[in-house]
Amino acid sequence: MRRLGGGGFTALLLLPLIVFLALAFYYPLGFTLVQSLTDAKGHATLANFAHFLGRRSGWATLWLTLLLSALATAASLLLCLPLAFLLRRRFAGVGVVRFLMMVPITIPALVGALGLLILYDRTGWVNALLVRGLHLFASPIPIDYTRGGLVLFYVWMFFPYGALVIAAALGAMDPAVEEAARVCGAPPWRVLVSVILPLLRPALLAGSVMIFLQCFGAFSVPLIAGGNWQPIAVRIYTVANVFLDWHTASAMAIVMASIQCALVLTYQVLADRAARRRAARA
Repeated sequence: MRRLGGGGFTALLLLPLIVFLALAFYYPLGFTLVQSLTDAKGHATLANFAHFLGRRSGWATLWLTLLLSALATAASLLLCLPLAFLLRRRFAGVGVVRFLMMVPITIPALVGALGLLILYDRTGWVNALLVRGLHLFASPIPIDYTRGGLVLFYVWMFFPYGALVIAAALGAMDPAVEEAARVCGAPPWRVLVSVILPLLRPALLAGSVMIFLQCFGAFSVPLIAGGNWQPIAVRIYTVANVFLDWHTASAMAIVMASIQCALVLTYQVLADRAARRRAARA
């Protein structure tokens, strides 16, 4: 082991991980890329990308996916912040609240999607409560198979990914900083806007990216509860398994992966810039 040196020993330790990534990730990704750039006869072509991006239906699929992901991410953040402040307090039952927050992560996506579909159906418990119980509406509210319903389902399934990050960052924040602001006469809303949220900005950014990526790549929820509203993951499945057009489906998958990678790279650039600014101030 000593003869290997530091670099050789590190490479030896990383070898199993590299082999695993090569077989489980890079090879399928490379095969998909080759499929997207060839036709059924194996000839190189860009027609598969043109078939997807050159049509209004392709851009409509991308727009729908981005819209659902953005709306669900924004709604999730509005839910995560109050929940993080709640979990910061010491009260009886805080462990129960934390467990309930984690439930959507522990439940398989397919099971969760089926449960939400039944719960929010026109004859489900939610509509039964609103129509027959509270008499707030004269007829059932259409939730399943709608864009609004998908956003609601996305929030329920994926908000814990951001809530965990934000709650951890808020819990690690030094209370003395807030106390100093209050001593200086700042009202609670000022402390929130000028002290807490700026300190939470890295966690908010990280949580937003995690939620958005989960929503953007969602498959089980829109497949079961989306109806005619098909985001790109469901559309890829339909093109590949229903129409058996694997080359176009591969091109769609590469477009989807490119958008996700661009988002991650953008997040890394912003996070690095923020880290350098904090280091410069220190």
